[in-house]
Amino acid sequence: MERKFSLFPIERTAWSQQRGGFDDEDFDASLLPLEIMEDVWIEDVSALVSDDEFEIYKQLLGSETVKHLERLKYGIIHRFSSFEHNSTTNTLTFEAELTQRSEQLVQEIVACLRLIRPIRQYAQLCGGTIGEDGSLNRFHFEHPLPLFTSLRNQVFFTIRTRDIQDLLFYAPLFRKAMTGPFGKFRMAIDMFQSGYFQHTHWKVRYFLWTAALESLFTSQGGGEHSDSVVAKERVKFLLGPTTLIYPPGELTSLDPNTTITVADVMDEIYCLRNHIAHGDKLPDHYYQSVGRIDFEGIAVPKVDMLLEALSSIVRQSLLIILKQNLLSHFEDAASSRSYFTANSLTKSQIGTRIGRNSYRCPV
Repeated sequence: MERKFSLFPIERTAWSQQRGGFDDEDFDASLLPLEIMEDVWIEDVSALVSDDEFEIYKQLLGSETVKHLERLKYGIIHRFSSFEHNSTTNTLTFEAELTQRSEQLVQEIVACLRLIRPIRQYAQLCGGTIGEDGSLNRFHFEHPLPLFTSLRNQVFFTIRTRDIQDLLFYAPLFRKAMTGPFGKFRMAIDMFQSGYFQHTHWKVRYFLWTAALESLFTSQGGGEHSDSVVAKERVKFLLGPTTLIYPPGELTSLDPNTTITVADVMDEIYCLRNHIAHGDKLPDHYYQSVGRIDFEGIAVPKVDMLLEALSSIVRQSLLIILKQNLLSHFEDAASSRSYFTANSLTKSQIGTRIGRNSYRCPV
């Protein structure tokens, strides 16, 4: 029986400064192969791919594109048979459906890893045939992205040992969320992933990521559960107002210490969102004000810092929902309204507690 595989390359792994690299932590390859979920592994697959496997593609795609495939070393891989027989129902499942299942499984695990550690990635999902000796050949693949613009604080992100350990914990929870009736959570995932791949226009990325927040923290069906003040207070409730936007690892050790918190940025995140949504000319404040200082002493504009903050808030929110077993509150509008009402987070309850929001957006 012919066997197939789905594979997602892990292009950037950590190499600590103690070993002559740039990172603050290491990627411990001695842990591999490591099973993430049943039949899904993180492995060093370099020895399973022949040196000339991608040679045929150079004329079609160009050597610059193919080099990202030729560097393939570590990857998330799922192996499966080309057909399955269910003895209980006496039915066969053929290759096309099994391939689709396998690719979806790998893509969901990669999406989970992207919440933990979103790295710059060129080569995307691959697939092919497994030889009798275990080799990986007859590759097909999604076209690598020719351009990709990471957020400024994520340019140097790599996969570390602790990211893989976190993936072991979160992957089964994430799969449950993506296969269950958790519509609001899944919509937020869709919006975050879409923003991650929106690498040509920052405003579209920003709007998709604020849509992820709206998916989680607001709902239709009455003004008590919508509006920016509702979203902002609910974010602060879930994460904690003093939670750091840049927890350890979100900046390099060379960057100045930055203690920006969730409460520090929520007003400006929604101000900028509303300017974009309503077609305003964006105030110079977002381009001329300093958001933070990077490791070269260069000022990062406010707009870039807010994008970094938005990514951090969305990712932390989704992970904490999984970690604290809160998925049942993010199934639909009814479950969301019930959860936030019970925690005194309707618009009127918020207004009674904090009064009118005195923050004024830059103009």
